[in-house]
Amino acid sequence: VFIIAGFFLIWAGYFAKWKWVRNYKFRLIHLAMMGFVGFEAVFSLECPLTWAEYRLLTLAGLKHGNAPFIAGFVDEILFYNFPIWLFNTIYAGFTILLVATWFIVRPEKKAKKGNISLSK
Repeated sequence: VFIIAGFFLIWAGYFAKWKWVRNYKFRLIHLAMMGFVGFEAVFSLECPLTWAEYRLLTLAGLKHGNAPFIAGFVDEILFYNFPIWLFNTIYAGFTILLVATWFIVRPEKKAKKGNISLSK
């Protein structure tokens, strides 16, 4: 939710001229989170949260599905079983889109204490 909502809020803030969407720490965390998901997608790695979910279900003696959490969640909503490569393609594409957003809607670092900046 943070990644998707953050993306749309960054662009809404760009057009509405909201200063907080250029916050460097927020943008760095946002990009890093999606970068992690994109890395997993490109290398077909299982999400650590999915692994933990499966491990806990196994320890509890419960059966789990074959789809990762998000894919399984979307599957339940849409009642359609998308192949995992489709999710990986979407994740990788969205990562590229977020990297482009970083350069289009540039984050701003705050001026160091003691420095006076007259330009705004």
